[in-house]
Amino acid sequence: AKGMWMFYEHPDTSFFGAKQKFLDIRKRTYKIDKPEKTQFVCIPTTSGTGSEVTPFAVITDSETHVKYPLADYALTPDVAIVDPQFVMSVPASVTADTGMDVLTHAIESYVSVMASDYTRGLSLQAIKLVFDYLEKSVKTPDMESREKMHNASTMAGMAFANAFLGICHSVAHKIGGEYGIPHGRTNAILLPHIIRYNAKDPQKHAMFPKYDFFRADTDYADIAKFLGLKGKTTAELVEALATAVYELGQSVGIDMSLKAQGVTQQTLDTTVDRMAELAYEDQCTTANPKEPLISELKQIIVDAYNG
Repeated sequence: AKGMWMFYEHPDTSFFGAKQKFLDIRKRTYKIDKPEKTQFVCIPTTSGTGSEVTPFAVITDSETHVKYPLADYALTPDVAIVDPQFVMSVPASVTADTGMDVLTHAIESYVSVMASDYTRGLSLQAIKLVFDYLEKSVKTPDMESREKMHNASTMAGMAFANAFLGICHSVAHKIGGEYGIPHGRTNAILLPHIIRYNAKDPQKHAMFPKYDFFRADTDYADIAKFLGLKGKTTAELVEALATAVYELGQSVGIDMSLKAQGVTQQTLDTTVDRMAELAYEDQCTTANPKEPLISELKQIIVDAYNG
């Protein structure tokens, strides 16, 4: 919808220019012009993307199956109507997939190099709502559980609209498009592996003016503490969080491996190098707390294949 809005407002917009990477959204070389013809009212009908409050859109190339995230404040809707009545009939499997997307938005925005005191509060509350209400929203949905997940989706959207995301989304954009796996499910499968990877001391952490020291491990530990997970050390708390994410995915019916989603070993072997390279070039990679090597992204995909 946002892509259609963008091209309706400005038909001469260059998709090649719009999809270019940048470190700071405010300083991008190619700017998308602000809308002039219409106002955009966004009414989410799933509890997942948070697009109703973000400056982001994702467009898939129908020929290459590559997903390209677009980011510009001109893509932010004018009005968001967040009403749980619109998600009461969403099937359980879609609720599970989109709910895990919410969790990924919230966790990635919390550990982002662009996270702040303002975004972290939204991220934490969204994380807690997902752990408290997603399983019920999937298995025995009622107005309360669907409302809480709907709120969590928008809150996480508000957080990552300002803090951005990380390599879980970078990889999910590429392999989800290549293998035809729903985006939220792909995030769910990847997230435990990303947490463990990001928490290890990096050879080089991401560069951003206000991110002057590596803290992803303690950020994950803070999330674990907020959820009441057990652990005596930072490493134990990180592992507790990764395990909790994995178990939540399982509890809502997601088979937590790419292999279980129908990806064959042959398909993996012939595509993994390209997927890792494309993930490295994805816009979301710039806000990840740890600057990855392409070889490390490849290993994450291999690990996620096996589960």
